[in-house]
Amino acid sequence: MTPFKQILDLSVPLKSMDTPLFPGTPMPLRTTYQTVQSSGFLAYVWLFHEHSGTHVDSPAHMVNDGMTIDQVPLDYFVCNGMVLDFSGKPKYQITRDDVKKFLESSGHLRDITNGAGNWVLLFYTGYTAKSKDADWLDSPDLTEDACKYFVELGSIRAIGIDAFGPDHAPWSAHRTLLPNNVLIFENLANLDKLVGKEFMFVGVPISLFGGSAGLVRPIALVS
Repeated sequence: MTPFKQILDLSVPLKSMDTPLFPGTPMPLRTTYQTVQSSGFLAYVWLFHEHSGTHVDSPAHMVNDGMTIDQVPLDYFVCNGMVLDFSGKPKYQITRDDVKKFLESSGHLRDITNGAGNWVLLFYTGYTAKSKDADWLDSPDLTEDACKYFVELGSIRAIGIDAFGPDHAPWSAHRTLLPNNVLIFENLANLDKLVGKEFMFVGVPISLFGGSAGLVRPIALVS
């Protein structure tokens, strides 16, 4: 018997030659290495970019000598989770005030400020569902000031978003969060099912030695 009411998959499946990617990123490719008929075993060889599908960026993605994905402590990947609902809006800027008001209304701002455990803040925008649409890249941005706020709070280990990323060029969210060892989960799914719920987030990535990111199948353990 699981102690949790629900276990939710927050990932987008990685498909060979059919995965939503930022323009210019090579598609994942799968080729057959062994089959049950020929050798008694089924096995594939995969070729993929580190930042394909649902993944988490390590500090090394933007920081010389920053932590690589295999160096990040595991407590960055197992955290209290909260979904901030910013769905139903066109492309816009998510500000410090937006985030602060949401945390205050949730009743968790004091817990986060007082360092009551580690947290991951997940932003529900609805853009994962738009991955086949022309406006998929017109997703909301987390402003630099909002990201500075996450750093100031001290207990935010990571943020995540159901879009290709939390910002656009010149990548101010990445350049604010990663140097301060706040990780970034991208291309999440099913965040709509977690709005208003208490849950534990588990998002341990593949341990690529020296990697700037790691593919991950994150889950939410709903209490």
